[in-house]
Amino acid sequence: MNSNMNGMMNMPFNGNWGQGSRMLQDPNKLDTLVKFKYFSDYYHQKEKDMDDEELSRRYTIYKENFTHKQSQKFFEAHKKEEWFIDKYHPEESLVYREELIKRKQKMYMEFVEKLKKGEYDNVNFDEVEKTVESVEEANTEKKDENEDANEDTMETEVDNEEKKNISEAEASKSNRLFIKSIPPNVKRKDLINLCSSFEGFDYLAISDPNPQKKFHRLGWIVFKEGTNIKEAYEKFNNAKIDDFVFHLAYHQNLPTRSKTVPEIFSTMERLKHDLEQAKNLSLALDREVGLDKLESKGSEVLQEKIEEFNNNEEYDEIKKIKKELDLYIEYLHRVHLFCYYNATEAESTEDYDRKCPVLYRELSKASEIATNTTENSSPEKEGGVENKDKICERIDHKINMRMNRPKSSEDFEKIGGRNVENEIDKFAARYVNKVDEGKYRCKICSKLFKGELFVKKHIKSKHTDLIEPIKLEVDFFNNYAQDIQKITGIFPTSMNQNPLGINMGLNGSMRMMMPQMINQNMPWIVPTMVPPMGLGGVNVMSQMKRNGNYMGGNFYRGTTRGSLNKKSLNSIKKDDKKYPKDPRELRSYVDLDAPVEGDIDINYD
Repeated sequence: MNSNMNGMMNMPFNGNWGQGSRMLQDPNKLDTLVKFKYFSDYYHQKEKDMDDEELSRRYTIYKENFTHKQSQKFFEAHKKEEWFIDKYHPEESLVYREELIKRKQKMYMEFVEKLKKGEYDNVNFDEVEKTVESVEEANTEKKDENEDANEDTMETEVDNEEKKNISEAEASKSNRLFIKSIPPNVKRKDLINLCSSFEGFDYLAISDPNPQKKFHRLGWIVFKEGTNIKEAYEKFNNAKIDDFVFHLAYHQNLPTRSKTVPEIFSTMERLKHDLEQAKNLSLALDREVGLDKLESKGSEVLQEKIEEFNNNEEYDEIKKIKKELDLYIEYLHRVHLFCYYNATEAESTEDYDRKCPVLYRELSKASEIATNTTENSSPEKEGGVENKDKICERIDHKINMRMNRPKSSEDFEKIGGRNVENEIDKFAARYVNKVDEGKYRCKICSKLFKGELFVKKHIKSKHTDLIEPIKLEVDFFNNYAQDIQKITGIFPTSMNQNPLGINMGLNGSMRMMMPQMINQNMPWIVPTMVPPMGLGGVNVMSQMKRNGNYMGGNFYRGTTRGSLNKKSLNSIKKDDKKYPKDPRELRSYVDLDAPVEGDIDINYD
């Protein structure tokens, strides 16, 4: 019997082979966000009489602190990368921000023109009720499409080539070129300089980086109407900037996608709340880009149209509220590229269309069954579907953060940002040298002072050339901290990912969702928080500390019996340094005679 087994045999048994059989690690010292169950078990070991309310309060604080720590780590890891500098640096991002403001002002003028023509009179974000007949027709059409698709597979290669040429001809009518991938180290400024060399260039749109693709980005080169797009394609395709080679394609408009938000958004109380919030959000975003200073005064241009709706005797109260709310939602979309029910913001129409589907309010009747199911089951059992109150709270929180930007150092600290005065004090303290009692020297210029505070004041006033970089760094970090869609944490790059951003295992099972991916595009989807490997397992000896990391590796008959999907760590690439290694993997084995885990369906017919 090996030493690990001897250690396990000598440990006292408390009748439970789960988490209670050993001391749990402090969640605050772990690199992974733990579930409330684990957090609760840990604190009950220390204070058995702690009530649920106090536990919930502490867990909320723990989650906030964890997010702040992840943000700090992420900032330090990426602050020198070009994509990060382009997006958040107080000085480097100014040129792009000014260009975005001009673009939004242009979109505003286009919106006002269409509004006066009545193009937004029939905007409606209520889900269209589906009848039984329409569903059957849709199913029939889908069946016919599948049959046609099967017949199409019999076509010759010549036909496929003709189809390709036709699609390219249609795409060439567009005024955009699609950049398939932009590495994180390529500067936006260099891309714009190259694109500007072609007559007719309008602007460059770049998406947020994709952590699952090594922070590569997508891009769109937008030209003015009437530009020879084919000539532009031939010039820029395979062009080079340093080691980056342009790989282009003709931009094709994506088909309209639609989803529904829960029926709680159709209640009178919520509609009134959303209307007030959408108004305030519109005003806040208007001020940011100077629309409130125009003659039409930003979103106030909607009031004339809203009065028309209110004077319509055919509309009842709820209809009038919906018409007004939908007009504001459309305004936020068309002018500010903000999806209200998603609480998501884009920096170009191209990127908005890519990541934001059209969101409709779900009808109460259609969702009655789903409502009962959700209410009678826990979120975890439903695969991470959030309850209605949490959905509203999450969306409201993100919108409130977007409306009310931090103004003081204290406000920044509340959201995990940095206090500029505290950072300057920390910096100044490093340059104070205590020579003797009542004698302090400035390490920079060697001047003597009677007290430490005098030295700090001296550094702040006389050595401003050293203080300015500190202020710039604080502004840099705070720009990142206040972004409601910021990426945080460390992303693995060798896993599959489904469209919702949920990490999937190699066998299709759900894996741990990283905290930085929580609800970036779908606020009503809540990830299941999974504790780190080795936590919540059944084997005491699986907790081993190596290289500063606690690891699972709870191997039993070739599987991992922890909370990480019962998947062997051997299936993960051994050359991927982001994953912890099992210290015994060279001596592990698979018991081929072991019974198959899980239920087996046997058909006796």
